[in-house]
Order: sequence, then C-alpha cells, then structure tokens
Amino acid sequence: MKAGQGLVPDEWTAPVVRRIFREYLSGKGLQRIADGLNLDAIPSPGAYGRGATLPEAAWSKGTVRAILVNPRYADHPAPDGTAGEHAVSGAIVPYEVFDQVHRMFVARRRVQREPGTATGKQRYLLRGLMRCTRCNRLMQGTWNNAEPYYRCRLPAEHATANRSSHPRNVYLRERNALRPLTAWLSTVCTPHSLLALAGDPSPGRFRALVIEAADHYGEALREARGEGLARVFRSLGLQLVYSDADNLLKAKAVLAPGRITVRGTVEL
Repeated sequence: MKAGQGLVPDEWTAPVVRRIFREYLSGKGLQRIADGLNLDAIPSPGAYGRGATLPEAAWSKGTVRAILVNPRYADHPAPDGTAGEHAVSGAIVPYEVFDQVHRMFVARRRVQREPGTATGKQRYLLRGLMRCTRCNRLMQGTWNNAEPYYRCRLPAEHATANRSSHPRNVYLRERNALRPLTAWLSTVCTPHSLLALAGDPSPGRFRALVIEAADHYGEALREARGEGLARVFRSLGLQLVYSDADNLLKAKAVLAPGRITVRGTVEL
C-alpha cells in the first residue's frame, strides 16, 4: 500500500522479510532459508491472494533471492539523497543491512568464479560416500555459502509420516567432516594397526605388503589435496554414515592387501 511517496510494510510479511535477511547474514544458504520457511508453514509471496482452497506456493531459492536483492525492503536512498519513490516508509530492514547482503552476494559470486568452484565444477570430496543414518539414503552434494555441504532431503510424500524421526533436511558441512575423518584414517592406516587387524604379525611377504600399503596410505592422507584426497578416500573403499542427532560419523574402510576392514566412529 502507498502512503505519500513510500510503501507501508505489511504487518504479516515484514517479520518474514527481516527473518530472511537475518538468516542470510548468519550464514544460511538460500535453500536452507527456503526449507526453514516451508517447514514452519509460512506462506510464500505466491500464496497471498490465492483462494482458500488452492494449494499454497512453496518457498524456493529463487523466491528468497528475489527478496534479498529487492531494494524496496530497505531505506534505499535515491541519488539526490532523498528516499526513492519505491522506498518503504519505516524501512523493513536498514539500508546498511541491505548493503551488507549485496556485498555478500558479490563476494560469493567472485569465489564461485575461481577455478574448481564455478557452476558445474563444484568439488564434493565425499560424493557418493556419505549416507544418512535416519534413512540410509545417499546424501547429495549442495553448494551453500560458496562451500560444499551434504544434504538428505526427506521426500515430500514421506514428510508427514516421518517428520518425527527425520527432519525435512539433514545437512553436513564438508569442511566439518574432512579434518576429523582424515585424522582418524591416519591413525588406523599405520603398520601397527593394520598388522594387528590382519592377525598375521609374523615375517613374510604379506607382512611386507601390509607395511607398504600402510606407508602409502599414510603419505597420501598427509599430502593429498582436493581431488587427490577424494581419490585416496575411494581407494580406501570408504563408506560413511552421518548421524545428525549426535554429530557423529560412522566410518568403514576396506584396505588392500588382504581386504583388511577398519571401522570407527568419528566425532565431528
């Protein structure tokens, strides 16, 4: 609604707009914000004005982005220093907040243009290795805040029946898993550990192969980066199950020679 030359904030939607700006500045990605709004049954902009019997439109990344980049929600000054004709009377968010969000968008676009992070080139070092403990499905890679995450999204058709035991989305930040996981693997991929698991500490060809393999894996875990580290994980036959309830990672690896199996629980 117009009041003079400004737009008056809607008493119902203004808190939602403020929440979106607040959550984005706190580090949440667009999809996580949209998922949270849907989970809280907050009507999206597309739902307003619909008939009561029609289904409501869901929040999406695009809807959240459109709000964050729209200067109407801020006390956006015109070039002459006065409020623009589309400025909101008693702005929903201060211009400083809107400007900070704008600068975050610019910075993240810059990061995503760097090698290895551009669209279509995102690197997920644990792709295909991570399962959700609640449903045993593979967690999918998703790019949020210019870094990789893994997400298990509960299908909409199962949401009502399983919400008590499975959140709408389970997220794991890749960087939160890599360091403790690599540290754990480094402790088990040693000659002493592998020989104890093999149950054959006596001298011989097999012992020599185990020691050689342990040295190889240990060096690779210390030196490898990026896609090289992903290849090490796959050569280890790594299998991971993430428990979001206690932030634990159950890990299993099957190492050559002799298909020596190692298992452990990694605290994240």
